[in-house]
Amino acid sequence: MAARQAERGYGRRRGTGHGGARLRRARRAAAVALASGLVLGTGTTLAPAAAFAVQTGYTVSDVHTVGSGAVRTAATSSAPEATGGSAAQVTLDSINPQVPQANGSVTLTGTVTNRGSTTISSLHVGVWADTQALLNRSAIAAVAALTGPSDQDPAELDQSGLQPKLGTLAPGATSAPFTLTVKISDLGISPGAVYELAVDAQGSTSGSSVHPLGVARTYLPLYDSTTAAQPTKIATLWPIVATPRVQPQTYSDSKASDQAVLSDDTLADDLGADGRLGQLQSRGASISALKPTWVIDPDLITSVLDMESDYQVAGSDGDAKGATASCHCTTAGTGQAAAKSWLTALQGDLSGLSSQQVLSLPAADPDLASIAHNGGNSQSLKDTLKVATSDLGQVGLNPLQVSASHTVAWPYQGYIDTSVVSLARSIGSTQIIADSSSLPDSRSLTYTPNAARSLGNGTTAVVADSTIDSIFAGDLSTQSAQALAEQRFLAETLAITLEQPNNQRSILVMPPRDMTASTAQTLANSLSAAVSAKWAKAASYGEVASATPTPHAGSTVRPVSDYPSAARKNELSNDELNAVTNTQDRLTDLGKIMSNPAPIRTAFSSAVLRSVSTQWRDQADKGTAYRQNATDYLNNLYGAVSILPKPNNSITLSGSGSATIPITVQNDLPQPVLNLEVELTSSSPTRLSLDKTTPGFKLMAVRANGDTVETLRFSVKATANGPVEMTAQLFTTADQKAYGSPVAFTVNIKQLRNGVIAVVAGGVLLVLLAGVRLYSKRKHAQVGADTDEDSGAADEEAGADRDGDGAPEKGARQDQKNTT
Repeated sequence: MAARQAERGYGRRRGTGHGGARLRRARRAAAVALASGLVLGTGTTLAPAAAFAVQTGYTVSDVHTVGSGAVRTAATSSAPEATGGSAAQVTLDSINPQVPQANGSVTLTGTVTNRGSTTISSLHVGVWADTQALLNRSAIAAVAALTGPSDQDPAELDQSGLQPKLGTLAPGATSAPFTLTVKISDLGISPGAVYELAVDAQGSTSGSSVHPLGVARTYLPLYDSTTAAQPTKIATLWPIVATPRVQPQTYSDSKASDQAVLSDDTLADDLGADGRLGQLQSRGASISALKPTWVIDPDLITSVLDMESDYQVAGSDGDAKGATASCHCTTAGTGQAAAKSWLTALQGDLSGLSSQQVLSLPAADPDLASIAHNGGNSQSLKDTLKVATSDLGQVGLNPLQVSASHTVAWPYQGYIDTSVVSLARSIGSTQIIADSSSLPDSRSLTYTPNAARSLGNGTTAVVADSTIDSIFAGDLSTQSAQALAEQRFLAETLAITLEQPNNQRSILVMPPRDMTASTAQTLANSLSAAVSAKWAKAASYGEVASATPTPHAGSTVRPVSDYPSAARKNELSNDELNAVTNTQDRLTDLGKIMSNPAPIRTAFSSAVLRSVSTQWRDQADKGTAYRQNATDYLNNLYGAVSILPKPNNSITLSGSGSATIPITVQNDLPQPVLNLEVELTSSSPTRLSLDKTTPGFKLMAVRANGDTVETLRFSVKATANGPVEMTAQLFTTADQKAYGSPVAFTVNIKQLRNGVIAVVAGGVLLVLLAGVRLYSKRKHAQVGADTDEDSGAADEEAGADRDGDGAPEKGARQDQKNTT
């Protein structure tokens, strides 16, 4: 037997004989130290490399722990390193059961792929377990850091059926599936610990002897459920968020009005039974016994509610002027049935739940860190965030008829610093979901602490375990990735319980905001297995948040300079946030002159929040497009009230004495404007005066109905020939703030013998142009309809003229519905 094993490379190689177990433990220490920047997470029993030094007797120098057990500097030891660049990739597709009994067995299935450039011959796979338990979470991380076969790996078990032959494998080829079933008793391990379990592939390349070519490592948790250990409480966030799609425009035509306009119709697919949000809803419902804490964006609920009725989808080119029947820029949405079904199902899932298990994000999930870092301390942005938390946040969840907490902040990936915490407090947040890397624990803490930490001033940080979170942060779309993630979660949570078996702790799991359906299923399977094994207990967010903070657990908020640089790179920039602020300021100015500003303010308050959504972190181009569309649309509304320029920017006055200069204001908004006036200014009052008391300027109020033009006539008196520069500017009466751009023109003064000054040439042409514009818009609004009205002859300036004392004479304009 020994000769056959030696020939095939099966013998007690790699770490056998005197000191073999010590070497295997030492190579884990080396792997930890060599994994540059690897965060091993909270709750180690000793500083990781130091723990292995104590166990193995090897010298470890210059080792520092960061937070709770994160090793960041290299260790020196005589332990050999794991080798990378494996010629064969071993893929484990299933591990069943995930938590075997000591008297049972475990079955592993998978395949082998040749990643090299030469054919592999005499290929087989084998299974082994390291009989030395992984005594702490750092040891678990050390196994994860190994990338290929190691000389210190234990030998394969050589029992019958545990070394199946896979024959010859060409470069790039994948083997037939293998199945390995091994008794736990044959592995030489005992309950009450986590062990390394592996399947390796051995074969010959280029005529070499059979040797290890690749290995797949995983974890085998063994637990005696009859022990008196206190199960770890685990709360799991279940985020229900999505990319903003509702634009500030609404759709109107002769038959319908105020339909929502979405940037695309992909949300309908997401809400379907096979879509991401549809599966999150159904899978969340299926694990209700595990108490998932639903984290909901109220703006998403508002968007889905909009989709229950008729709605529109913007075309590829968009429409900055608003969506109307005549613009031909939208198509009818198709997601009504999916929206109704999803919203009804979610309402049922949340029925009876308390605010301890339902958290409301601020509406549209604004990016708190970007605003804190790059918002320039903008008060308008802060005010909008308060609206997102209070008004829009609470109203948004009304369709769900659920009691939710509105005082929890969740910054991007849980990263916090002093500025993020300050902003969260300013908008009324009393709890902040944080990543454990943002609140490192004391070096004296030798186990995983409770998630709850007091930050002072009535603020609690509820800290998610970064190591566990990283398990669910990657691509879990394959069966193999899911199986390995589930085993890692089970290993980590069992290790946490065994750190202090008589001291029950509570932890928080924070999956990605945009959790996929496969990630949700993996998380659900992991949590279910841990709870079934009885070393874990499901808990709500409220239970974990209210737990007593662990002494020496990290509670000192880091300065802004310590915020992760990688997370800084995809923040909204200062320029982008300034543009949003400018949009808010322009919205304020527009609201001052509208007779009914409420619809516009509501639409754009939501649009501003969507413009700064956390969802744009990983979709920068889409975020830019959304903000630009909102800005363009508001600019169009703002510019709908303006002074019409003079043809050729000049007019001619002939004669002597007094005359009137017409200034025409157009209002393309669908409602009257108020609190607005025109100021006409003369650059040379001694030659062309406007008023006896203030010869250089004169004000006249604007009272223009929706979709009309109004002409204001300013009395002037000329005393000398020649050109005079004049400027017309709109002002808001409330604060005398300029509205829109000034219109400059030249008045050319000429003398007539009869002594009367008349406006000629330029004024006549302006009348004709305004008349043509009025006729064109009327015809455009009445396409397909009979017109029984005479468009009428346009009087001077084609609008409501005023004589010298300001009495209005109004011209009618066909009413046309538009977007507000």
